[in-house]
Amino acid sequence: MKTQRILTRSLIIMLASILLVAVSSIPAFSKTYRWQPSSWLPSGIGWESIQYMSDYVTRMSNGRIQMKPSAPGAIVPVAEQLDAVGMGVMQATFIWPGYFPGQIPVAFTHGDCMAAPKTIAEIRHLYEEYEGGRIMELLRQEYAKHGVHLVGNVYWVLDNLMISRKPINGVKDIKGLKFRSSELIALQLAKLGAGTIWTPGDEIYTMLSTGGVDAITFSHAADMVDMGFHEVTKYWVKYPTAVGPAADAFIVNLKTWNSLPDDLKAILEAACEIGTARNSFEAEAAIAEAWKFVEEKGINIIEWSEEDARILAGTAREAVPEKYFKDAAFKEIFEITEKWAVEKGYWEKK
Repeated sequence: MKTQRILTRSLIIMLASILLVAVSSIPAFSKTYRWQPSSWLPSGIGWESIQYMSDYVTRMSNGRIQMKPSAPGAIVPVAEQLDAVGMGVMQATFIWPGYFPGQIPVAFTHGDCMAAPKTIAEIRHLYEEYEGGRIMELLRQEYAKHGVHLVGNVYWVLDNLMISRKPINGVKDIKGLKFRSSELIALQLAKLGAGTIWTPGDEIYTMLSTGGVDAITFSHAADMVDMGFHEVTKYWVKYPTAVGPAADAFIVNLKTWNSLPDDLKAILEAACEIGTARNSFEAEAAIAEAWKFVEEKGINIIEWSEEDARILAGTAREAVPEKYFKDAAFKEIFEITEKWAVEKGYWEKK
C-alpha cells in the first residue's frame, strides 16, 4: 500500500512536470497585424508581385501579419499614401517615390537614381552596397522624418523606351520633336531641344495616333505592346533605354515597425527580395517576347552609338533642378551617384 502511494505520488509529479514543460513551450499571445497595402499600379507584373509578396508574408508569419492588397485609391488617393502610412490610416503600402519629391526631396531620385544604373543588379548595388550602403541609410533617415520606415526597395525593370512616329537615330534627332514624357527624362529631353508634355497613360495612344506628340517615353516593350503602341508608331529605340531599372518603396508606419518582433521584421525585409526576384524573372520573359513580336510587325528597331548613349545619360545630372541641391541628404546622394556613374563610365569626369 505504501509502495502504491509512492508510485502514485511519483506519477503525479511526473505528469505535473510534463504539463509545466508543455505550458512553457506555448508561445505567448502574439498580436495579429492586418494590413491592406496598395500601390500606384492597378495591374501588370508589379501588381502581381505585390500580391505574391503579401501571400509570402502571411504564410511565413503564420498569419501574424495578414497582408491583402487593396486597389490603388481604394483607401486613400495614391498621392496621399505617404501621409496615410505616416498617420496610421494605412499601416503599410508600396509607393512610387516620384509622387513625393515635394514632401521628401530625396524621393526625386529614389525611384531611378538619376537614370544612372542600367540593370537591377546595378541599382541594388548602388543603393545597398556601394559606399557601405550609404544611400539606403540616407533614404531611411529621410522617410523616418515623415513617420514611416522604409523596409526596402522592390526593384523592377522599367526599361523606359523612346518610341516614335519619326526616326530617332541619335541625340541630334531629338531636337524639335514633341514628346510625351515625365519626371527627369522630360527634363533631359528638354535640355536636348525637345518639347515635352505629360498626359495620363490612357491618353497616350490617342496622342500618338492623332499626331498630338511625335514620340513618347513609357515603360518597357511588353507594356508598350499591351497598350497597342506598336499600331501607332514606326520606330523604337532599343538601346539606350531612357531609364533602366526602377525601385518602389515598401513602407510601414514607423511606430508599427518599432513594435514588431525581429522575426517579423526579417520576413518583411525578405519579402522585398522575393518581390524583386519575381519582377526580374517575369519582365525578362515578357520583354523578350514583346521585342520579337514588334519586329515581326515591322517596327524599325534602332540602337544608338555608345557616344550618343553617353550624351543622353550625362544629361541626367545636368537636368536635376537646382532646388533639390539645397537639401543635404539629396546633395549627398547625388555626389555618391556621380562618383559611382563616373567609375562605371556612364558619366564623364568633371
